[in-house]
Amino acid sequence: MKVLSDYDPAVERELFTLGYRNLPVHLVGHTGLSLLVAAGTSFAAPQSRVASWLTFMLGMTVVFGLGVWGFRQRANLPGINITVLRQWKAAHLWMVTLTGLGWGSIGFLFVPGAQVNNLMVMTSFAGALAYSAVSNAHDLRGFIVSVTLASIVLWSQIPAAFGDQSLVVIGMCLLYLSVMAWVAYNAHLTLIESIQLRLANELLARKNAENATRAEQANRDKSEFLAAASHDLRQPVHALLLLIEAYRQQVPTAANHPLILNIATAGQSIGTLFNALMELSRLESGMEQPVKASFELSESINRVLARSRPEAERKNLPLRSHVSVHAKRLMLLTDKLLLERMLGNLLSNAVRYTMSGAVLLTLRPSHGVAGYWLEVWDTGLGIAEGDQARIFDPYVQVANRERDRTKGLGLGLAIVRHASELLGIGLTLRSQLGRGSCFRLHLPADLCTHVPEPQAIQKASRLLPDSLHIANQLYGRRILLVDDDPMIQRAMQALLGSWGIDLRSATTGDASAVQVCGTDWQPECVLCDFRLPGAMDGIEMLDYLQDCYPQAVGILQTGELVQMVQARAEEAGYMVMFKPVDASVLAATLCSVLNRKELVHT
Repeated sequence: MKVLSDYDPAVERELFTLGYRNLPVHLVGHTGLSLLVAAGTSFAAPQSRVASWLTFMLGMTVVFGLGVWGFRQRANLPGINITVLRQWKAAHLWMVTLTGLGWGSIGFLFVPGAQVNNLMVMTSFAGALAYSAVSNAHDLRGFIVSVTLASIVLWSQIPAAFGDQSLVVIGMCLLYLSVMAWVAYNAHLTLIESIQLRLANELLARKNAENATRAEQANRDKSEFLAAASHDLRQPVHALLLLIEAYRQQVPTAANHPLILNIATAGQSIGTLFNALMELSRLESGMEQPVKASFELSESINRVLARSRPEAERKNLPLRSHVSVHAKRLMLLTDKLLLERMLGNLLSNAVRYTMSGAVLLTLRPSHGVAGYWLEVWDTGLGIAEGDQARIFDPYVQVANRERDRTKGLGLGLAIVRHASELLGIGLTLRSQLGRGSCFRLHLPADLCTHVPEPQAIQKASRLLPDSLHIANQLYGRRILLVDDDPMIQRAMQALLGSWGIDLRSATTGDASAVQVCGTDWQPECVLCDFRLPGAMDGIEMLDYLQDCYPQAVGILQTGELVQMVQARAEEAGYMVMFKPVDASVLAATLCSVLNRKELVHT
């Protein structure tokens, strides 16, 4: 049997809190039964005995009432410790002992020959004993002491009341007392176990809450770090790529030198790896939330195909597409940027691992389930059945165990999986080793609608400049650069200057940008970084400069992949270029937007 020192202080506190919480009910039962016993025995027992016994029992009610009040006053104090609990346990032991003596002294109300009176006394004692076995489960020692004393006092009066039958009555009382003691012991152990289990659950819940809080804080810290790292780490990589291209432009004899080509390739690999890592980390951390909008899916397909076609042409690999008649002019309600990134990664993988044959992108109604299938087929290496589940894990490349960077980084399919889960788009794979693969995206029907009639909008054709004539197309064009990084400014000045561009740079602030332009020079295009010192960010700066120079085309350059930035920029009508920007992409973009601007004005 456990004693006080065996229990944790928290368990002791719970035991006494539970015990004293039940005291009001105990007082009501104690008082009510005492009054009923006194009323019932007053017809046979001497009036003086009944009055003395009732006075003692009511006095114990007052003592218990004061005890309840005192405990509540002390329990409300913070920091109640084991010493206070020991004091209350001792006080409770005295109170239940005196109460036990009171119920044991009920034997003095026995009257020889008064069978009804004696039966009522025995029944009352048995009921009090049974109630005590349950109500005092929080204090087993107190129960044993009080009941033992009560039984001894009662037994001392049995021989005078029952005569020859006294031994039988005492034996019955012993049996009943043993059973009640066993019940009290089991109730005590059950109560201890339930309290310990509840305290353990509460401790576990607090730890889980603390861990959840720490995880949320860590996620916020990670998000803040990614936001800062996305900007700060991209800046030097962006400047490096621009400086390499500027050197190649300004020193023609070194343009095709193997060392310069290797440096350029290394810089591009850093940029590609950083983009993939940042995108995957953002998707895993939940930073990126889909920005849903309705758009024509065929236009997105054409854009993704255009990006993948140069790589396919370098490998002499046919890159085809087929859109079913039932899927033409299909409008999709989802995040356009995320969907295009998913499709771009799937096409990039298909082209990379297909040596011969072809790559096919199809859009058609799905069979057996409502919606459409957007599929990327290839005749490449194929994927063994045992590897098909794990290729969507980061850095897994079953066909690139030597970690050749020219075969990718092993992050594209992980990005596709996370993006598909975020958008609620199904992703499945069918593949046969040596015969190719099919990656299938299921577009749910509730995201798809059709344009009722073709939109008769005449679009100006884009002029895609030949890289050999970039300087001729950009010579003399006026471009304003707003970027607070001196390294980026020097790199842009070197590269754009080699193309003959009239470039002016401002660090930050609306006044600074306008002062740089002056009164006799107006930009045709504004290249603006997103994160700027001061009150305005890059989008707000472009809005301000557009008011000052309405004819200028605004392009936002940013080192942050936060999707909301891109959504805000596109909503405001600005193109977005993510750092690090490849020099050829920058040149093609400038040629395209400036030539399109001329077409619009002519």
